[in-house]
Amino acid sequence: MTGLASAALRETLLSWAERPERWSPLVRHDATERVHALLHRDERVELYVVCWMTGHDTGFHDHDESATAIAVLEGAVTEERLAFGGTVDSQLSAGDTVTIASEAIHRVRHAGLAPAVTLHAYSSPLSRVGTYEVAGDGSLLRHSRSPDLPLEAAA
Repeated sequence: MTGLASAALRETLLSWAERPERWSPLVRHDATERVHALLHRDERVELYVVCWMTGHDTGFHDHDESATAIAVLEGAVTEERLAFGGTVDSQLSAGDTVTIASEAIHRVRHAGLAPAVTLHAYSSPLSRVGTYEVAGDGSLLRHSRSPDLPLEAAA
């Protein structure tokens, strides 16, 4: 099964973002953990609403074979991509969207003081994610895992 092209994924994401009655009942903020809820899943795409507060951070991860699009519905987040020599950061506020290739290694973290709400679309639906660990010698290790487990930054 093939996923949606980047433009079609973004279009699907925005069509859901424009319908708050689909996602707003699921918004719930919890200071101790990032809250997320599945909105839709079919054979080509899945969508989640994600709620962020101070300190919430996914840690660096990838989406294996799934491309991603994120829309900020409320508040602000930082999307950070791993790059040689550091990271490439994007500050995203309400109304902003970003697409992320399946090959990218990135993280998303809360920004600002107010709670944030984002909408995430994945195509094809997530089957695995890769999380990353810095080994004692400084090398980067990838761990493949179920997307059902929460992503959190390493302590």
